[in-house]
Amino acid sequence: MRGWFGSYVTDEEARLARRALPRLLFEGLLLGGTGLGVFALIFEIAADAFSVAAYQTLLAIHGAHGYHLIAIAAFIVLSAMLYYGIVPAYQAGSYLRPSAGGSGPLVESIAPARLRWLSWVGTSLFFLDAILTIIISAISAADVLMLVLPELAAYRILLAEAFALFIMAVLVLMGPRRAVPLFLIGGGAFTIFTLFALGLTALAAGLHPEWAFLTDGIIRRLRTARVVEHVVQAAGPVTALSLGTIAFLFFRSMSSAMLGFSGYEVIPASGKHAARPKWVVIRTALTLAALFLIGTGMMQLWAAKRWNIPATEGYSTLLIEYEIVAVQWMGRGVDPEAIQVTPEDVETARRLYEEEYLAAALLPYEGLAPERMDKETFVQETAYNLAMARAINEALRGTPGAAFLVVAGLLLAIILLLAQGGGYVGGAAVAANAARLGRLPAVFLDDRVGIVAIWGVAAVLIPIIRQVTVVEAYYAFGFVSAFVISSTAVYFVRDDVLQEKGIDPRGPRARALRFAGLRGMIASYTMLVILVIMKYHALPAILLAGAALIAWQWYTANGGWRRQDARTLLERVLSAQGNLSPSCGLERALEDARQRGIAQALEDLIEHGALLKFNVENDRFRRLIAYEFRVNPRYFRFQIWPEGSKPSGWAHEDEEHSDEPSLLLQEAYQRAYEQKPLLLKRIEYYSHAGIFAFIQNYCINWIDTARGRPAAIVQQAMLKVLFPGTPFPQIWEEFRAYQHRSYPEPIWQFGRQRYRWAKDQWPNLSDRITTVWTLQDFGKMPRDLVLDVPVRTRDGTQRTVHIYTNVAALPEDARDPFVQAAHAEVQA
Repeated sequence: MRGWFGSYVTDEEARLARRALPRLLFEGLLLGGTGLGVFALIFEIAADAFSVAAYQTLLAIHGAHGYHLIAIAAFIVLSAMLYYGIVPAYQAGSYLRPSAGGSGPLVESIAPARLRWLSWVGTSLFFLDAILTIIISAISAADVLMLVLPELAAYRILLAEAFALFIMAVLVLMGPRRAVPLFLIGGGAFTIFTLFALGLTALAAGLHPEWAFLTDGIIRRLRTARVVEHVVQAAGPVTALSLGTIAFLFFRSMSSAMLGFSGYEVIPASGKHAARPKWVVIRTALTLAALFLIGTGMMQLWAAKRWNIPATEGYSTLLIEYEIVAVQWMGRGVDPEAIQVTPEDVETARRLYEEEYLAAALLPYEGLAPERMDKETFVQETAYNLAMARAINEALRGTPGAAFLVVAGLLLAIILLLAQGGGYVGGAAVAANAARLGRLPAVFLDDRVGIVAIWGVAAVLIPIIRQVTVVEAYYAFGFVSAFVISSTAVYFVRDDVLQEKGIDPRGPRARALRFAGLRGMIASYTMLVILVIMKYHALPAILLAGAALIAWQWYTANGGWRRQDARTLLERVLSAQGNLSPSCGLERALEDARQRGIAQALEDLIEHGALLKFNVENDRFRRLIAYEFRVNPRYFRFQIWPEGSKPSGWAHEDEEHSDEPSLLLQEAYQRAYEQKPLLLKRIEYYSHAGIFAFIQNYCINWIDTARGRPAAIVQQAMLKVLFPGTPFPQIWEEFRAYQHRSYPEPIWQFGRQRYRWAKDQWPNLSDRITTVWTLQDFGKMPRDLVLDVPVRTRDGTQRTVHIYTNVAALPEDARDPFVQAAHAEVQA
């Protein structure tokens, strides 16, 4: 058992992690360092991971039908599943593949082949989750704005549409990467404020449970302003319920409260931006984020129980708690004995009875067994609540409490707006990863296309859904499925992945790692079963939408409904000459992986100095190889688009290279990367072509066949001084085989530089040779002279090359191709 509960991290790794952690906690807060540190990563994802937690209490109480004790018990069990199940599984996954970027890519990179189908499911459900994130965040932001501007309640859905459009436009115009500072600032402000405000709220709830009298007045004010449409409150004491009803409400509350953990998947998905060592940052961030979610959730539920706050559809329970604290501690306070009911309150209550109660448009409360009140009771209670609402407004006017509520509302509204950014960016990244795998059209490689597509679907659904409580059932299936997929992938991790990390697949470290995955499986599978049972009404829509997305991916990947043979496509891509027109998405993905491999091979040749001898700008190598090996310029480390024509949106290509998202693509990449010698050979070929062109054009200035100096003699001299490090027979054979022709500009832009280099070098190296030729022409030197010319090579060593200045100086070797060529030219 010690092996199961041991650590899969080595002692040396743990020591280095402890040493680096103080620095990693704060790295990246100012957008510096090697990436995002722990707090920077938490702040970046806070908008998505923490904002929905503001509605977790509302949903937990709503699921428990107003019974706070049941909601608290459900949340405690759910928190234990998160902390002791999901967190260890995700930490193990980040240790194996810190840059995987979500459950789908994690399955592709570490799981056995029989589980790869889970990545198709994960991609589809994550994309659906992204759409639902936009819907929830936009509607929630509009709801929160009602705290500051309740008069806009009639335009709530229109505001939600405007918010969704605004964030989409910002991301499309700025680009996902440039929007990171917005997430850091907004997420940091929200996280810090929430810790302070909720700590104050929990303290106030513990010290002053009698402030519960304010709850009804606040809710009545919200209902009168049409901010809250439905209220769900317990119909009686929990002891009056049967065990079956308690169990039903317990699991229903669990299924609803799961929404508060929806953003947890964003942390490992954003791990590619983490500082190094990435696994340390992600591991710590996962722990702190879980503690934040659990701690803030418990404080909200504690305060809701102490102050008897019901579930208010359309308004966060958190804001009601803030308002109570603002009134009593930061405002003038409200004394229940001093509340005066006016005749206007009574008249308003009678009108509300006629308009709302009898018409059943807005019941005062909904519960398991709501009791209908008679008119006098309704008027009496409602008039008192109206008077209390007026007293609350008076107590807040012009006080720090009013400012506190404005800050809370604006921060929550802003963070909910930014949460849309998390949905947009996360969904677009998943779509881009699917496109990289060949499962979606290549246009989705541009993150902006995914963002616009998500917005289009969300914009259609916002007026239909209207309420957060309506969509939470559909939303939960997506991220719980991600929990299931990630945990399963960790438990069934391939042996070769473990061996890459130095872990014996049969050793104690492997058992500890798989046990982390097993705990995640137990927790996530339990969550999924509860969801299926309690939210079964959402299953048909989820299955239909998921199946449609999977079918779309299948059709795109295979270019039709018939499955393509992946190995055949791979060999076709690697052996293709000239332009390749992919027949399906998978073939296009393999071609892209091949291009990435070629591009990385060239970048490594440049970085390791293998191309320094050519004395040419690096971009010329890139243009040459891009043309010769049909490589898209975006795959090079320093892109070579002409000024003003570089496309935008390739966020995932601007980062350091990471492993390909599947084994097949990794094989295509690796086999292309292994063509380094071919790249070097092709570069040398065109380098020689440029120099040979200069020799052919310039040698005619010194040819004098009548005096025994034919073209072969001159060319021999030029080749020897311009190629001192290459054996002469080899370079002579290449030169004689060379036929000058018109090259395309991407090739000749490189060859031209070598031509110019040779043109610059020849005068510096040929002064002795040309002097001898001149003197020979005037009869001042013998024609059988062999000239020794010292030439310094690229590595700094000096070589002496022997230059035959005339045919008369040639050796008696009839088999030498050079000698034969020289004699043949003289005889001709």
